[in-house]
Amino acid sequence: MGWSELPTELLHLIVQKLSDLPDFIRLRAVCSVWRSSVPLSNRPHQYPWLLELFDRGSFFSLRRKQRFYSVCSGETLTIPFKNKKLKPHSFIPGEIHSGYIPFADDSGKVLSFFNPLTKDRFSLPPTQYGLGAFRMVWTGSDPIRNRSIVVVNRDLERTKERDEWALYDPSSSKWVETRGYFYNRVNCHWQGMVFSTCVGSNTEVFDAHSRKLLHKIPPPKIDSLQRKSIAQPLRKSYLVVSSGVILRVLWFYDFWVKKRIEKSVFHIYRLDYGRAEDKFCWERIDDIGDEIIFLGGMNGFSMTAKPSIGLKKGCIYFIDPYKNKPYMHDVLAGTVERLPCPFEKCAWFLPGL
Repeated sequence: MGWSELPTELLHLIVQKLSDLPDFIRLRAVCSVWRSSVPLSNRPHQYPWLLELFDRGSFFSLRRKQRFYSVCSGETLTIPFKNKKLKPHSFIPGEIHSGYIPFADDSGKVLSFFNPLTKDRFSLPPTQYGLGAFRMVWTGSDPIRNRSIVVVNRDLERTKERDEWALYDPSSSKWVETRGYFYNRVNCHWQGMVFSTCVGSNTEVFDAHSRKLLHKIPPPKIDSLQRKSIAQPLRKSYLVVSSGVILRVLWFYDFWVKKRIEKSVFHIYRLDYGRAEDKFCWERIDDIGDEIIFLGGMNGFSMTAKPSIGLKKGCIYFIDPYKNKPYMHDVLAGTVERLPCPFEKCAWFLPGL
């Protein structure tokens, strides 16, 4: 029996065990029968790659032949950017790049997005205020298909003012822009709401479109027993959507200690919805089950682990914010280890077709 005669049912089982898009593309390229039997819509669930960043002093840039690294397979891929309208130095460094890589035009008001795998490119309408020097944050449980974008403007931090916040609504093709709401805060967009917080503060919940403040949730309480296990000051706080719930991840590490990242301590809290609206609270959890949490510089996302993907369930995969190196924290074991990666600096990228 030839490869083209492989039963379709068996072929679909093989596809679901693939962890990288390049393997999926190679499978479809074997023959016309396989290509017709496995449409692009049946691609397996994809896990993140690492996007190589080039430090140009005051900003990050890409190259015309951009490199990616698969944490699952350990494979390095080089994908050329053949679109001459996109300049590598106009790349917007983001927390999570989902399917598309963002670029800004010379005016700083128009955002363009480029998919390095499909070469697809689209632009959003111009913003009202201009975005200046900002970071892109993709949010939501399915960020590749849900093009909701939260922008944190870093320019205003220099003047000690509050950051600007903007969200693009794909259903109305309009921007929702707010001035003076957020300074040095992390944001999470979920079910039409924006959750916003910073280290040691309340979590404020806004209606994403009306910008009305809906709730104020007190920060998690750290009891005396937990405090004894933490020798480091609190450095970062994250909001993560995970299997239909909101998690708040606190990251403790000592900035002044050598190998500070390896000595990191993480506390994870789940937002309790089972109480009256004015009594939402954070409840500590010690296990995230089959979930994997990925953390960038200011935000993160969660995915469910599947067998044979090369990633460990119940772990936090994160980027060192100072050296832009990848690490893994085992939640149950409490250990931290450096991940193999050929790049000097990197960020998360979710591949998509």
